[in-house]
Amino acid sequence: MSRRSQKLVEYGKPLVLVTEQVPTAPRGGAVVQVAFAGVCHSDIHATEGILQQQNLPLILGHEISGTVANMDPTVKTDVKVGDRVVVYSMGGCSACSRCAEGRPIDCLNRVMNTNGAFIDGGFSDYVVCPDAKLLLKVPDSVAMDTACLLPCSGLTAYNAVATIMPTVNDFARHTDCAVLLVGMGGLGLWAVQIAKQLLPSNVRLVCADVDVDKLASAKDAGCDVTVHWGKEGNERSLLAATRKACGASCSAVAAIDFVNLPETFSRVERILDQGGIHAMVGIMAKPGVVGTVPLTPFVLRNHTLAAVAVGSVQQLRKVMALVASGKVKPPPISHHPLESAWDIIQKLKAGKVKGRAVLRLSKL
Repeated sequence: MSRRSQKLVEYGKPLVLVTEQVPTAPRGGAVVQVAFAGVCHSDIHATEGILQQQNLPLILGHEISGTVANMDPTVKTDVKVGDRVVVYSMGGCSACSRCAEGRPIDCLNRVMNTNGAFIDGGFSDYVVCPDAKLLLKVPDSVAMDTACLLPCSGLTAYNAVATIMPTVNDFARHTDCAVLLVGMGGLGLWAVQIAKQLLPSNVRLVCADVDVDKLASAKDAGCDVTVHWGKEGNERSLLAATRKACGASCSAVAAIDFVNLPETFSRVERILDQGGIHAMVGIMAKPGVVGTVPLTPFVLRNHTLAAVAVGSVQQLRKVMALVASGKVKPPPISHHPLESAWDIIQKLKAGKVKGRAVLRLSKL
C-alpha cells in the first residue's frame, strides 16, 4: 500500500509530490490515516528555513486529524485502531517527567519529535506519531476539519488567554478593564471566543488589525470593539484610537500579540496599563529582528512579558471540550487538495487566506 506526500526538498522551492510505502507503527507509537491537515504560518517558515534547520527532505504539516490505522498494541491508552483522533504533534522523548505531564514541548531531554518540523508531518495520506499517548479522541460533535486546527492554532490561542488570565482576573476584581488582541487571523479569531469564555464579564475585548475584513470577522466572533491599524494612520492617531477603544482607563491591562513585529510590539507596550501583561505569540518577524523596551519605564510600570508557544496536552483537552460543547466555533475554513499545498502556503504568506486553510486527504 502506498501514500502520497508533499515533501520539502529544498528551501524556498515548491514542495514535491511523492508516492512511497505506508509506514508502520514504531514501538510505542501509531500511524494515523490523515483526514485533514491545516496549513499554518509555521509552514511558511519551514519552507524558508528561517527558524530552525530541518533535515531535508521533510513532509510538512503539524495540524493533523484522522483515524488510527495501526498502533503498537503494548501502548496503554484509551485510543484504539479506527478511532477518530487529533495528533498533538509537539512530541518529546516520551520518558521524562515533563513529557509524562503532557508537556513534551518542554521536554527535559531536549528531544523534539515535532511532526512537520523535525519528523515527517501531515501533508500526507498517512503520518507516524512516535508516541501514541499524544493522540486524542475527537468527539462526534466536532468536525474533522475543525479538529485538525485544535492542537496548534486553537491550543495556542487557549494558552495565550490562559497566560494573561491571572493578571486580568486581578484587575477585574477591582474595576472594569480592557484586553487588547492584535492580529485577527485564525489564532486571533479563536482567542476572541476563548477569551469570552474564560475571562470575567466586565472585561472589554479590543481587537486590532490592518485588515478591515478581518476586523469584521472579529466582531462576528464576539469582540466588543475593533481598531483599524491601517497604514494610512500615523502612530499618534493609531495609539489615540486604541486608547479610546479601551474605555475609561485608556489602556489595556493585558495584550496578546498574534503578529509580534517591532511596530506591534512597541505599540502594545505604550498602551499597556501599570502592572499589565504582554503575551507574545506571533512569529512574523524574521530571525534577528528585534523589539525594544525602554528599560527603566518598563520596570517602573511593572510590566510582564510572556512568550506563548502552543500549550499542553491537558489544555488541548479543554479546547476540545469547548468546541464540542458549541461554546467556541472554528474560524472560516476552506478545503484544498493535497496537490495545492504549495499554492496555499504562498497565499497564506501574502495574507490572502481568510480564517484557516486545510488540506483534505481522505473522506472521513
